[in-house]
Amino acid sequence: MPTSSQGGYSNAYGPLGGEYGPPGYQQSGGGYGGYPQNNVPPTAPGGSYPSTYPGNAQTGTVEFGQTQTPSRMNLVFFAGACCLILGSFIGFIISFFRFELVDAIEMAYIFIFGVILAVLDTPFFKTIKAMGDFKMYIGKYINILLRVTGKGLAFLFLGSDLFCVLWELGRDDEASSHVLIQVFAVLACFIPVVVGLAAIVIGIMKSWKLQKARKHIEMAGTLEQRYNEWAQTYRDVQGSQGGLTPLEFNQQTIDNGGFKWEDADLKLIFNALVSNPAWRINAASTQGGPGGRSAADEPKIPKEDLMSWVKGGMVFL
Repeated sequence: MPTSSQGGYSNAYGPLGGEYGPPGYQQSGGGYGGYPQNNVPPTAPGGSYPSTYPGNAQTGTVEFGQTQTPSRMNLVFFAGACCLILGSFIGFIISFFRFELVDAIEMAYIFIFGVILAVLDTPFFKTIKAMGDFKMYIGKYINILLRVTGKGLAFLFLGSDLFCVLWELGRDDEASSHVLIQVFAVLACFIPVVVGLAAIVIGIMKSWKLQKARKHIEMAGTLEQRYNEWAQTYRDVQGSQGGLTPLEFNQQTIDNGGFKWEDADLKLIFNALVSNPAWRINAASTQGGPGGRSAADEPKIPKEDLMSWVKGGMVFL
């Protein structure tokens, strides 16, 4: 694991010392731990790092995203995906036995995407390696589904499509059961559509905040000169471009405009900005802990990706 040149502190997510950090460091109860104000590590430019990263009490390593408790947003997305799966499955059965093959194929399409969306936010089987690999492949080939905005568009489209098909199936049915099918269409599609609309709004708001942080870094024009002040874990030395861990990226945006990110926001940012799927938070956080991956696979934003973002346009999270 790379080591900082200052004070002997070494950690995959920022400078720490000994087993728990420098002398006087206290683990906070706020989910991630933090540095006391009067004992700022020497590698934190301009102030202490935010207390937003969970620590491993046995090894002293900080494991971003290792908590197994899903967030409310994950549960809402999972509920919306389950509605898509259930609604498309019922629609497939109805259309298949009516020999309406086009509708059956459309229901199969919605079912497959419902399963993919459910896998991304499932609160179950999160420690299984195959599940982590599946998520990494989704992030590699369908990266838009890792972004709140993209996921919202997917829910909105799939929910609306499912509603149209089920509603038409109800209209074509006998009078005795068409009302039941149409009521089911409303109930099955209401949650995915609402979740999609809410996700789009949230994604745009977060994206705009990231855009303002990007403009501050761009206007400061000191990224090249100060890069190694933030990149303490993976430094830009000996031809290696290094990279910023979640903690260091958070400190960089704090120093440029005072933009602070929560863990869920950093996960979205890394999924959007990092080109290598193995270095994204989602991929690294599902490989069974620090013993199951090398330091080279720790979540980080390479300098090349960081520079492309700063010099580029708005990125939707």
